Amino acid sequence: MAPLDGLDNVRRILAEDPRCKWGFVIYRCTYDDEAAWQKFMAHLNDRVRLNLEEEGNGELFDRLDWSVQEDPSLEGALVEDVRARFLEWTTAHAAEDDWMGTPRFHACVMVEKTHVEGVLEGPPADEFDSWGEGSVVLVSKNEDEDMTFVGASLLVPRVYTLLENDGWDSFAVDPDEGDTAECLTMV
Repeated sequence: MAPLDGLDNVRRILAEDPRCKWGFVIYRCTYDDEAAWQKFMAHLNDRVRLNLEEEGNGELFDRLDWSVQEDPSLEGALVEDVRARFLEWTTAHAAEDDWMGTPRFHACVMVEKTHVEGVLEGPPADEFDSWGEGSVVLVSKNEDEDMTFVGASLLVPRVYTLLENDGWDSFAVDPDEGDTAECLTMV
């Protein structure tokens, strides 16, 4: 299992290429409350910044790029719809994948209204949500891996580094199974 930091490869690649960004692509699938969306994104950014700072990696936050994909036709989209869009995105941005298949090009984040509400109703950004009360959907580009729920507090760097270092099966739980992977609750 990768160490909790696990960001050595990210750090190395960012140092080698100042153009590179890292982080998941986010698909916005809710459009009825712009203020709530802005609060959600602020919460996510604050939590990730704190996660990185707490691990001594605060300098990596400036290179984080969510590449939020906004299209009102995604309102009510299915996982398959988001996966199709993500596959198009990875093809269109293949030249940017200097990292040979990093998490940014392996999975994306799908955010629906219930996810925005859950994150905003859960613990504030300055409190780590170790139980994943506020979660998002992580969609693999691989149909066989499908999707899994991930606590927003765990998304970056924990899940990002697990996906990069140990792979999808190291954290993903079949949504029909219900529970969060043990490796995500032991942070």
